[in-house]
Amino acid sequence: MTTRYASVGKEFPFFAENEDAWRVDPDTGIWSVADGAGGTGLYAGEWARFLVEQVPAEPFKTVEEVTEWLSNHWGRFFDKYQARAAVNYLTELKFMSEGSGATLATLHRRASGLHWSVYGDALVLCFNPATSQLMASNPALSQFAEAPYLLNWQFPCVAAGFRNGCWPSDPGLQLTLCTDTLGQYLLMAYQALQGDHRELAALSQLPTALGNRASAHQRFWQPGAGSFLAQVWEPLWQALASPDTFLHYTQSLRANELLGVDDYTCILIAY
Repeated sequence: MTTRYASVGKEFPFFAENEDAWRVDPDTGIWSVADGAGGTGLYAGEWARFLVEQVPAEPFKTVEEVTEWLSNHWGRFFDKYQARAAVNYLTELKFMSEGSGATLATLHRRASGLHWSVYGDALVLCFNPATSQLMASNPALSQFAEAPYLLNWQFPCVAAGFRNGCWPSDPGLQLTLCTDTLGQYLLMAYQALQGDHRELAALSQLPTALGNRASAHQRFWQPGAGSFLAQVWEPLWQALASPDTFLHYTQSLRANELLGVDDYTCILIAY
């Protein structure tokens, strides 16, 4: 088993803070990514890093387990950052009213298989190079048209935000955990190369940046002209060789209007 991973912040190097977080722990069979939601509350990047550090030894099976896990840990985060926010009245007001938000994806390797979970629009993907089949924790492109569900110490978890499952740990499978915008790119490219334009066509009608990217994917990828493995998956694997190659990779995708502006984080595990 080989693992590669990389992360780069939005508009690097102009924005110093990357609000994504990741955990790579092959010895215990735990991988996770979290995407801090900078558009709401405060300390999103710190909250994302706190969440991946607290991922439990056993996989999440229900949203109730996520709720209990969060209730057991959020107090330590709150105590630390409430004191920081309290130096300014408006900062403290925002922190107390909006909290801190992040999405989370986890993968646990156990004897019974590869157990994944997601809360929000972070993704876990399983690709079989031999068959070119791509499975996704949450495959619908329509999810990216709405605000994501967020783990927030201020608000309760909701069942609609949680998904989980288990894939067999068969030799040859490759898995990736990624934050939303990079996952969106992978799903759009896969659908376009498969010749399945139903969701892409629907999204392309939206007068938004997401709609523009859906249109760009339909123009850029030619079904039958090449495989997802050769054109998308292998370049991603090569890009994860170093932070510099990952940065150049994301910049190239953005130049072709295939990738939105965001923080990008990816873990790729090859069996």
